Amino acid sequence: MKRYGIARLRAFAKFYNRWRYASQERKHREAYEHDFTRLLDEDGRSTYSWPPKITLKDGWARDDSMTLPFLDRALEQASAIIAERGGRSHHGLQQPFLRGLLFPGDLVKYPALLDFILTPEMLAIAANHLQTVPVLSKTLPPGIRFMESNAALDPDADGPFRESQLYHLDVHDTPLVYVLVLADDVDENTGPWTFLPASVSARATAALRYKQPGVPYRVTDEEMYRVIDPAEAITFTGKKGSVLFIDSSACFHYGSRRAVRPRFQLMYALTTPCRCDITQTVSENKYPIPEGASPLRRMVTAPWKT
Repeated sequence: MKRYGIARLRAFAKFYNRWRYASQERKHREAYEHDFTRLLDEDGRSTYSWPPKITLKDGWARDDSMTLPFLDRALEQASAIIAERGGRSHHGLQQPFLRGLLFPGDLVKYPALLDFILTPEMLAIAANHLQTVPVLSKTLPPGIRFMESNAALDPDADGPFRESQLYHLDVHDTPLVYVLVLADDVDENTGPWTFLPASVSARATAALRYKQPGVPYRVTDEEMYRVIDPAEAITFTGKKGSVLFIDSSACFHYGSRRAVRPRFQLMYALTTPCRCDITQTVSENKYPIPEGASPLRRMVTAPWKT
């Protein structure tokens, strides 16, 4: 990415995927433009409003109402996972400071984790931002993750920040919608997700020449705060059940810094049908599709390769 520039690579991959998967892209776009409310009605698992009451403004929105459909059940099942696996090292960890808590088969064992993001209300919010029927991420990052940030599990917790602890923009698609759910209370000592609104990020991108050849993907605080005011950064702290909707391809962000108290966070990635990486179906995530699932749920989760 540094050699050729993020902008060039993303533009090429988007063009390639729109050519390779033209029929799928057209199916999702036309369903959104001509048939979306009927698809929402056919799902019928929750009420919704269209256009949605929650909309991303300046790249983000948050909901602290604790009333989103299936949220209570998702939190209950997340708590069961925390009790079983929290504070322990497990196979399949991503980084020492950010560890996955979901195991194979968990989306069947804990169905509310998936039911929450696939309700008409949640899909309407994502579709309104993406202007197409979304896709639950088919490859990396997975469409659903349950992550623990815990300094006690990081052997280099006192070392310099690295990887996703540094400012960056997500590159796997643009636009995209991340939905982050606090599975426990989060404060400044819990390594909170920290971000810059889209307008601030645009200023930083221009000043840093971010995405251009020769410019690194990760940005240190020192570099970032030379071009923007640190007071413009927003931390996602709050009570268990708070939800953040964010276009992480437009909003610089970082997280998991020195989580003295563990942070537990559900993370959902909703993308357009044609992403900004050319490996989008090399290894497709498989999501359980229950018998009788609605056409909308199938569009969002079904694999393209058989």
